[in-house]
Amino acid sequence: MASLMDMKQIMRQEVKQALRKLDKEVMKSESAAISAKVLQSELMKKKKMIGIYIHAERLREVDTTSILQQFVPPADPAQRCYVPIVVDNNANMRLLHLDSMDGVQAVPPFGIREPSLTYANGQPREDVLEAAEPLEVLVMPGLAFDHTGSRLGRGGGYYDAFISRCRQRAETLNRPPPVLVALAFQAQLVDSVPMSDHDQKVDVLVTSEDVYRLTDRGACF
Repeated sequence: MASLMDMKQIMRQEVKQALRKLDKEVMKSESAAISAKVLQSELMKKKKMIGIYIHAERLREVDTTSILQQFVPPADPAQRCYVPIVVDNNANMRLLHLDSMDGVQAVPPFGIREPSLTYANGQPREDVLEAAEPLEVLVMPGLAFDHTGSRLGRGGGYYDAFISRCRQRAETLNRPPPVLVALAFQAQLVDSVPMSDHDQKVDVLVTSEDVYRLTDRGACF
């Protein structure tokens, strides 16, 4: 019988293969439909502390460009947008405040775009885990998802570890944890994702076809 690790690895290979077969126009069309659903969300309009990933074309992730354009800089000046930066190879990731897309640069090995460590004036960017208010919404990628909110990442554990720290920060401030919103192409949907105890489920799954509100907290999306 295959181990949990083996099952995850097999599913990763299957979904990666399915993504490689996706036509660029299909990816563009699905990304546009997904982005429109996100931007229509009342949750995204009302919450002030929002985390959004910057998509990596090489990884064939849902394109978040139009979403980021709405929040960087934000239409509502009270909102703040934070984007990921990988710290090391030990699943450590930060979310830094992004005030302009001019502060983004591609980094190796995957060409993932990340914010510079400082603002244009040389001051360090605000880390969301050090901000006065906790993160309220996290728009995140993944490799595979099922209709219960189970998520399979690429194996690095970065988001799982970061979400755990976000939950701890919110608890310290006596505030609810962030609503987890995942974006996925149709090719990334599977019947059942193998999960371990430390894997984090999402509250909302947005595809080109539908918005799956999977928890009570996700119902407000």
